Amino acid sequence: MIPANYRNSTNNSERRIFNALEGILDRPDWLVFHSLVIRQHTTKLMGEADFVVVVPGQGIVVVEAKSPQSVTYHDGEWDLPGTPATHKNPFTQIDGATGSIRSFLLREGAIDGDEPFARLVWFTSLGRHHFDNQSPSHLDFFEWELAWADDLTRPAAAIERVLKETIAWFSKAKDVVYTPSSLTPNKCHTIEQSLRGDFTIERDSRDAFFERQVLEAQALAEQRFALDLVEANRAVYFDGPAGSGKSYLALQAALSAIKRGERTLVTCWNLAMAEQLREQVSTLRGPSSVCDLGSLMLRAAGLDEHPSSATRDWYEDMLPRLAIAGLATRPQLRGFRNIVVDEFQDIAASPRLLDFLLALAGPDVHFVLAGDAHQQIMQPESAYVDPYATLKALLPDLVLARIQRNCRHAPNLIHESEQILGHPFGFTSYLLPAHTPGGADQIAVTPDTSTHSLVSVLKLLTQQYGNADVVVLSPRGTHSLAQRALDEHTNANAADLRWLQANLGISPQHIRYGSISALKGIEVSAIVLTDVGQDSQRWAAEHGLSWNDLLYVALTRAKSHAVILREG
Repeated sequence: MIPANYRNSTNNSERRIFNALEGILDRPDWLVFHSLVIRQHTTKLMGEADFVVVVPGQGIVVVEAKSPQSVTYHDGEWDLPGTPATHKNPFTQIDGATGSIRSFLLREGAIDGDEPFARLVWFTSLGRHHFDNQSPSHLDFFEWELAWADDLTRPAAAIERVLKETIAWFSKAKDVVYTPSSLTPNKCHTIEQSLRGDFTIERDSRDAFFERQVLEAQALAEQRFALDLVEANRAVYFDGPAGSGKSYLALQAALSAIKRGERTLVTCWNLAMAEQLREQVSTLRGPSSVCDLGSLMLRAAGLDEHPSSATRDWYEDMLPRLAIAGLATRPQLRGFRNIVVDEFQDIAASPRLLDFLLALAGPDVHFVLAGDAHQQIMQPESAYVDPYATLKALLPDLVLARIQRNCRHAPNLIHESEQILGHPFGFTSYLLPAHTPGGADQIAVTPDTSTHSLVSVLKLLTQQYGNADVVVLSPRGTHSLAQRALDEHTNANAADLRWLQANLGISPQHIRYGSISALKGIEVSAIVLTDVGQDSQRWAAEHGLSWNDLLYVALTRAKSHAVILREG
């Protein structure tokens, strides 16, 4: 029986036939469809077959169930009091359903066209003895196409009788070819698959990912109001916590300038972020330059690469001096109409870098900058500055635009990250719904379990997001758990090491890994933060780095899920 149970709304007539057919125990290969909805109807918008019985080796019977108080057939007209459509011809209903089912199965290739189809109107409220047949024959139907309440006790016989009579009658018709044997068990199975049309649709990670992309796009679009400040002012600084959309706004300002044909520089300090900016701007043709500030200084200075022994003094003092001097002989590298700087806090404390940036400006330059004071992890905490105040001293007409609505992260990820770090991140509201999937988890590990825990977590996250959208971060790049595993300097089992060696890397099909500082400009669905323990805290203290800000930057690289492998 398909379905296995009738619906609560099923009328009494259909219930009686359902129960009768369900009670047939010696015909296990029969198929019975109940209440088969026919959307692909050939004569009207839609229809329904009360029952369709598929009998292997014999044929297909379409049954119309009726439970009238009486039946009158006179001059080709039916009168069935007690039914919803009193004067409706039940055989017309069957003919429409049969023709539609047969046409559908032919289109689907489920049948060949020579399979017998029979009709049966089943009056479940009347016994055969009530039937007073005053006419020897009828053009509209045959008497053997009627079944009665009596037949409910022998339903298989009723079905087989109408098939036998139908086949016998049409065997005499010249233009009708019925081959009961063609209805093989395999063909019956094909019919079942066609008429059932079963399918299951379950939401998976891809649906969640696409939905998340749509929500993010909508959320970021709502921030575009702030771009009005860019149009009205010569210099604008977007300030806000990670995920507030300040980078998006800075990029949109750059794209608008490029579309207007204005020479535009888009830059930042971080290499990973510069690559992302380059990809986003590359879709436009226009007078633009997208480059990390270090590479731009090398070009201005006429150098190919940084010294292998380069220190902070090289990057923040010696190289900027050389680059500024080099601009005098390379005028094509300066004179920008628009200068857009993302992650400005990375260079805010370096006066020589700021001098170089100003040296790139044309006579009527427009500045758009974005930053977050708590992301100054490229330098000791003692050297932190107020990025806006520093910039305001150089550009007196600078306008501050503080962005505090989060439009990137799942709210629960931020709430749980704030609890882990013990302080709020500074958001006033969230543009993504509260039910957006996400969160931050901590897993306790030891030196003996850390690699296995990393592999276990990565397997779960990559199943949901894919390798390219998961990143492993560590406060310490070359001494990180991931690097030690690749170098086989851990106590991990061989299987875990092989898995990491096969899946960690820098290509798109691999899971990226690196230090928080090196990958601070990324945005991915999930991150795993390793080496969170006393050894790394001592390392951060020795270098004067803010441990809290390191974790803040790491956790906010994730848009949905962050997992901390905490040592100790």
